[in-house]
Formats: sequence, C-alpha cells, structure tokens
Amino acid sequence: MPFIDVQTNLTISEEHITALKAGLGKLIAYIPHKSEQSLMINFHDNARLYLKGDHRIATALITVSVFASPQHLGYQPLVQGIAQLFYRILGIPLEQVYVKFEDIPAWSVAGQLFSGAKC
Repeated sequence: MPFIDVQTNLTISEEHITALKAGLGKLIAYIPHKSEQSLMINFHDNARLYLKGDHRIATALITVSVFASPQHLGYQPLVQGIAQLFYRILGIPLEQVYVKFEDIPAWSVAGQLFSGAKC
C-alpha cells in the first residue's frame, strides 16, 4: 500500500485537493504494482513550513511511503510528475517541491501483517 503525505504552507481548496488527489492517483502507477486502488493520501495545508527561513515562500514537502519496492523503480518519473502537478495546481515552483521517500518494511491492515516483498 502506498501512502502519500502532503504538507504545504499554502491553503488548499477542496477543488485543488480533488485535482491533486486525481493526479497523485495516476502518478503512483509509475511504481510497478502500485495503483490508485491501494493509495492512501493525507493533506496538511497551512503547515508551518519555512524555506530559507521564510514561511511566506510557497513550498511543499511530499512524503511517499512505499511497501515492497526495494529497487525504487519508477521513482524518477514519479517525482517529476509530482513537481509538475504541484506547480500546475498550486503554483509552487518546481525547486520548492520536495519529495521524500520512505521504504515500508512491514505494514498491517485488518489485523493482517504484510512483510518483505510478499505483497
């Protein structure tokens, strides 16, 4: 299950959330065996993000957590797409869109544990 956590110091309207959600849902498919059908997204707007010591600089920090993707296949086109998406929808310059990846070694849903590359 991929999980994307979006933080930005901007206010995100419902219309923009809908557009970002749809865009991220399509972009996650760059990672083999991942799709919008298993994607969870969390949006945090008005975050206290400071870039270069200034909270007025529009910025975003997007954390992409992925299970069972140790070779990081598809990550490059994914980050390019994310940067373009946040520029197009929110006007955040590409150089102010930061993406952090987290490898998930194990996770659970409905009381069932998944670990390793067995999912």
